[in-house]
Amino acid sequence: MITIETIKRELENIRYYYARRDMFDKAFDSVGKNAILQTVARYNEVICSAPPKIYEMYVSLYIECCTYESAAEVLGYSVNYVYKTNKKIVDFFFNAMNKEAA
Repeated sequence: MITIETIKRELENIRYYYARRDMFDKAFDSVGKNAILQTVARYNEVICSAPPKIYEMYVSLYIECCTYESAAEVLGYSVNYVYKTNKKIVDFFFNAMNKEAA
């Protein structure tokens, strides 16, 4: 069973990876692939079954590394809506990943 805290920590790592993707890609050739790629693949697989608004917000916040404010501006939502949808992202992963584990 995966916890909410683990999901939040892994989402932070996913965001970090995408923010520094070029560095990771360059290092793969000389050092090897980092374990974050397994986490990224797992989360990307799960998010594909999410409702469109959750999927959209995941891409904006974690793949494109937008802040709540910049995501709200780009997507045309309020900052509060982005905040609430991010909570739904975490809940979505919690439910989906724990359902798979059962």
